[in-house]
Amino acid sequence: MEQGTQTAQSRPKLLFADDHQLVLDALSLMAAPHFDVQTTDTLRSFEESVDQFRPDVAVLDVRMPDGDGFEVARRILAKHPALKLMFLSMHTETAFMKRALDMGAKAYLSKRAPMEELLTAIRTVLSGGKYSGSTIQTEQDLPADGALTERQIEVLRLIAQGCSAKDIASRLSISVRTAEFHRAAIMDRLKLHSTAMITRYAIEHGLT
Repeated sequence: MEQGTQTAQSRPKLLFADDHQLVLDALSLMAAPHFDVQTTDTLRSFEESVDQFRPDVAVLDVRMPDGDGFEVARRILAKHPALKLMFLSMHTETAFMKRALDMGAKAYLSKRAPMEELLTAIRTVLSGGKYSGSTIQTEQDLPADGALTERQIEVLRLIAQGCSAKDIASRLSISVRTAEFHRAAIMDRLKLHSTAMITRYAIEHGLT
C-alpha cells in the first residue's frame, strides 16, 4: 500500500481550467489514469489552485466568464516562471496561438483536437518541448497581414453600427462568446484598441 501511494504521488500534477463542467469531467476522465488531476471552473480559482496545488502543467482557456485567460496567464507566469502552461481553446487562429506562445505558454491546442493529441501535447510539454495543435490554422490558411475573414468583416460592420456582442450573436446566429472572440481577433489583427477605432477603420475602408 505504501508503494502504491508513492507511485500516485510521483505522477505529474495537472490542472485544468474551463467554465464547462462537462468539459472538465471529460478531461479528468482522460487524464486521471496518467496524472494527478485537479480542475477549476473560474480563472480566480485557477490562480488560487496554481498557488496551492503547484501543478507541473496548467491548462486553461483563452476566454472564461470571469476574465481573460491571457491576462491571467501573464500574471501566473510572472509569479511562477517555471510553470508549464498550455492553452486549450475553441479559437484556432494563428494570432491567438502566437500571442500565447509569445507570452511564455508551452502549447496551444484546439478543443476540436482528439484526446490523444491533448495527451501528446501534455507529454511534450512535460519533457521540455513546445506544441501547437494540428487543427490550428497556419499562416497560409489566413488572409494577408491586416486582412480579415468574411465573418470578421461581418462582425466589424456590426460593431461599427453600434451593435453589442449580444446583438451581433443574434444577427449572425452565433454565440455571444463567439462574437466576442471575433471582436478580439479583429482588434488584434488590425491593432485597434477601441470601438471608436474599429468604427473609424470601417468608415475609412468602406465597410459600413
